[in-house]
Amino acid sequence: MRKNSFYIGTGMLGMWLFAACSQDGVPDNGASGSAEMRIYTDVARADEEETDAGSTANDAVFLFWDFGDVLGNVANPNPLHVKYPQEHIDIYKRPNEPYNTDELYPDGNRRVMATGYAPATLTPENRPDNTDNYERLTIPKDGLCKTDVLTSITPVVASAALPFDREDGETLQFMHAQSKVIFKGKLAENMGKFIQNVNITLDNASIAERVEWDRNKNLYVPVAGENNSYTIKQQGGFQINDVEATDIGEAYIVPGQNSLSVTITVDRSEDVSFTQSETVTFSHTLSFEIERSEDSAWDAGKKEDTLYANEAYTFTILFGEEGIELVGNMCPWENGGYLIVPIYPLGNQNQGGSGV
Repeated sequence: MRKNSFYIGTGMLGMWLFAACSQDGVPDNGASGSAEMRIYTDVARADEEETDAGSTANDAVFLFWDFGDVLGNVANPNPLHVKYPQEHIDIYKRPNEPYNTDELYPDGNRRVMATGYAPATLTPENRPDNTDNYERLTIPKDGLCKTDVLTSITPVVASAALPFDREDGETLQFMHAQSKVIFKGKLAENMGKFIQNVNITLDNASIAERVEWDRNKNLYVPVAGENNSYTIKQQGGFQINDVEATDIGEAYIVPGQNSLSVTITVDRSEDVSFTQSETVTFSHTLSFEIERSEDSAWDAGKKEDTLYANEAYTFTILFGEEGIELVGNMCPWENGGYLIVPIYPLGNQNQGGSGV
């Protein structure tokens, strides 16, 4: 992406111009054509659930741009309006009331483009002229891997003549910009030792320190840092057993990866009381094969070994005498999309893994 330029793909622009020219008339102001900018929003998911109330979408930022600046690819554009809605994004979905910006459309039927992101704790980069660069948003240092970043998917364009909230108007949709990984632990049946206090450290390639506007995709994409690391620490000190998987923790990471490089630290003991134990640390690369359905529009074009944005994955690490294996489960993202991720085991390849 060229720094300090805001761009909308010509495909979407062409479709909007065609739609605008195909209108037979201007909507009646007494219906949806108010001079105030009002817009419908929604969080796009694969699970068709009715609500996404667990996500950071109740702390969103809506950005409204002068479409002339975007069309002309003006350097260092500033949004016309930056809005912080009080309600969750899903509150403003059809057939509910749209979000009202309390701002009027620009005169002369000038077009306005809407984008957005969440949460509001993301910090725009500061330019040398002390203006905010909303093309580069920094994730707070204490929020790395813990911040569920949402991005609008496709910009929506409107004017007073063809307002955002007209009957056939488009919805500003959002999705989760990162992949979500959830780790559990379990002992293999033949494991003669006991495990607790599992820590999983992700390397910098997995950790997004900011998101940047992608001019080709028309959305924000996570960008990894260079010197960051993040450790998922098992809470509660529960022992890992061979009966059921024990929760370790979760993280939001950079999508597009086909393996995860991790360092795992565990406390290991010969006796269940842990009167004598040792701390063991080892590095491992977690690779995976994701079962995709040829009949699923959600899976279309996706690779079987790749993590994608707006998808969540549950990884169960199986601890055995000869190493670890990775087993995957079907996982509903509590904050969003529904993801089917059978992962086959690592290590001893002649032991068949199971996807549940």
